[in-house]
Amino acid sequence: MGKIVGIVLVLGGIAGGLYQWIELQKERQKRVEEFCLFLHKSIFMMESEKIKVIDYFAKSVTRDSRITDALQEISKRLSENIYPNPQSVWEEVLKEKDWNLDEEMFSIILKSGNGFFGRNREENSSFLKKQLEELEKQKIKGKEKDAKERKLWIPVGMLSGVMLVILFL
Repeated sequence: MGKIVGIVLVLGGIAGGLYQWIELQKERQKRVEEFCLFLHKSIFMMESEKIKVIDYFAKSVTRDSRITDALQEISKRLSENIYPNPQSVWEEVLKEKDWNLDEEMFSIILKSGNGFFGRNREENSSFLKKQLEELEKQKIKGKEKDAKERKLWIPVGMLSGVMLVILFL
């Protein structure tokens, strides 16, 4: 009876670990999708309305709380007028939080800050469109990479669990 309970616990632990890993991948993909949606809204706002960036960041609400918190923190720091360069505020706030993104995606997100703090709205809008295209390409590559990893590591993880159970018997 004890062996059966042990087998179930070992296999359940491995399955739980794999499930958590898959959920982290899904969370990362949702975060990138939310940021892409935020960039779409920002481009539309720049092309149609005349609004200050500080107010826009303060009022922006996304489904991802990390993005919303970061935007509100950027707005708060920009309104204090302590920093000489608004891009440095953008980078500093984003680097403070753990975004669970790979380096390429995170660098694109950091560079997208230049699209909010440029010289004129047309330049900002075109830069944000370029960053959005790069981010969407990277998002597709990330999804493919995650699918390949899942295709490999789920069977390997469960088979290693079965091998471990066989060793314990």
